[in-house]
This record gives sequence, C-alpha cells and structure tokens, in this order.
Amino acid sequence: MRLSATQIHAIKTEAHAVLGEGAQVSLFGSRVDDTRRGGDIDLYITGTSLSMDAQLDAKLDLLIKLKQALGEQRIDIVYVSSSRAGTLAYSTYGGAKCVAALG
Repeated sequence: MRLSATQIHAIKTEAHAVLGEGAQVSLFGSRVDDTRRGGDIDLYITGTSLSMDAQLDAKLDLLIKLKQALGEQRIDIVYVSSSRAGTLAYSTYGGAKCVAALG
C-alpha cells in the first residue's frame, strides 16, 4: 500500500472524527498496488447510516479535513451507508482485487 503510516493515521483519525468511530475505511485503486506510481487516494467508507444530505455534508467535511491534513492531493471518497454495505465490496485494478483496510 502506497500510503505512509502518518497518512493512514490522518485518514483514520479524520474519518472517525467526521463519521464516528463506527466508520470503516478502506483504500482501493492504484494506491494499493506497490508496483505503481502516482495516483489519487481512493477511499471506500462504510459503517454509519446517514441521510443523503448528511452524507454529502460529511463527505465534503471529510474531504476538507483530509486536504488540510495530507496536503493538496487528489482524494476520492465513496461512502456507502451501513444499510447498503457490501454493494461495492472491492474495486478491480488491472484485473486483480485491490482493497486494503485502513481501520
């Protein structure tokens, strides 16, 4: 996984601050592949139930906090409420399963 321990800690801390301790954060996409270079940070978050309006507010709040903590990086957030968890179990990249749980 191409994230430092400091970056992982910041992502988990900010996600839990915004979405609560029940939030489960996973990294997917090219950053999971240690042989690749570059790429944005793709986060898949489950574990909490929010209304559509609250989801949007939480995603924007989290994105702002992550950019403040990690610096200017491309960050994509896929949020799935706990009632729909499992809808996106993993992402495929180059034909292989590429998911790493962060917390």
